[in-house]
Amino acid sequence: MKVEMLMPQMGESIAEATVSKWRKKVGDTVQKDEVILEISTDKVDSEIPAPAAGVITEILFSEGDVVPVKTKIAIIDTEGSAAAPTPKAATAAPVSKGSAALQLAPEPAAETAQESHDDNGRYYSPLVKSLAEKHGVSLAELNNVTGSGQGGRVTKEDFLKYVETRSAKPAAVERPSAPAPSTPAPSAKPAVSAPAPSIGDWGSDGSKVVVMDAMRQAIADHMVRSKHTSPHVYSIQEVDVTNIANWRAKNKSAFEKSEGFGLSFTPFFLEATVKALEAFPYVNASVDGKKIILKKHVNLGCAVALGNTGLIVPVIKKAEEKNLVGIARSLNDLALRARNKKLVPDDVAGGTFTVTNPGVFGTIIGTPIINQPQVAILCLGAIKKRPVVIDDMIAIRQICYLTLSYDHRIVDGSLGGQFLAFIRDYLENWDMERTL
Repeated sequence: MKVEMLMPQMGESIAEATVSKWRKKVGDTVQKDEVILEISTDKVDSEIPAPAAGVITEILFSEGDVVPVKTKIAIIDTEGSAAAPTPKAATAAPVSKGSAALQLAPEPAAETAQESHDDNGRYYSPLVKSLAEKHGVSLAELNNVTGSGQGGRVTKEDFLKYVETRSAKPAAVERPSAPAPSTPAPSAKPAVSAPAPSIGDWGSDGSKVVVMDAMRQAIADHMVRSKHTSPHVYSIQEVDVTNIANWRAKNKSAFEKSEGFGLSFTPFFLEATVKALEAFPYVNASVDGKKIILKKHVNLGCAVALGNTGLIVPVIKKAEEKNLVGIARSLNDLALRARNKKLVPDDVAGGTFTVTNPGVFGTIIGTPIINQPQVAILCLGAIKKRPVVIDDMIAIRQICYLTLSYDHRIVDGSLGGQFLAFIRDYLENWDMERTL
């Protein structure tokens, strides 16, 4: 029996993913749930397991290709021992920009789609063609690039290495066929021009080119699309979290002994946010044309920074069913697996509201972009000791600022303000006698 392996959807707003690395090749035997490949999106880098045990008979996309979700990417023969792959090209699958079918054998085949090859029959993926256009590499020059992929194909890495070496010498220029003079004319002088800065190297103008990785490109596209979709409005609330800080200090040792990890401030804000979303369901919603889609459950997205490579937003499902400890457990688990690239597609799907916490880096106030198709996102600022006036007296309190970015199509200033005030009151009136 033939089992088709499809590109998984890594989030409801994700339409495509990049094949980062194939762990297996055609002819390899795999076990069910054994990792076959690694993929990357703006939300998650993930290892994709085999849906069944058997032998891989076809691989339809190469490393670096951008593949639409739910597109067939490989075929596994579950009979145990499959016949050796024939030199027939893979059946063409629907593709998007940056994706193309992978030829199974080095011999050219008549069935191969002609639009994926140049006039000499050499295969180039749309991703390589796009990079060539971006860096001004002609098709004739591209034919000189040595490919390390299957059948001698040029991969993204092959092209970028070529561009690095190319920058050290003048780029090849196509000229009409004519005999070159044996010696230059006495008056001829070599043209002097500063080469364009190369990838990873500093140019003569003091700059260098760094190519965006797949995650950064996807984040950029997602953020621009959000700004075009939602008219953003921002409201900021000052919150006194002194009671929270004191309660945490009193209970953090017992919590760490019981749970095996530290209790940060974030779960307190998440619990308050869940209660606020239950009280104001129009903030826990999405927009479909002229319709408002209210969400039954609070699926809370929590942005996790991945160093300088980007961020991921794993989701705490049905957060309204969890208490403070349950939320802390879920957050710790998702954050650890996100940083270790162990998230699965369901971990980043179905979010209804997002919380981001740049306060851990010292940010006082942030104005984040809404994570589509949600209608709002909450930003947590750093907690700082500040002098405040209480009953006409100055006191030192633990203060932070919360920013709500919201979609003005369905969330007005009054609703945004009430939502933030609810969170403020919930945190400021924390029960100091509460138990873990």
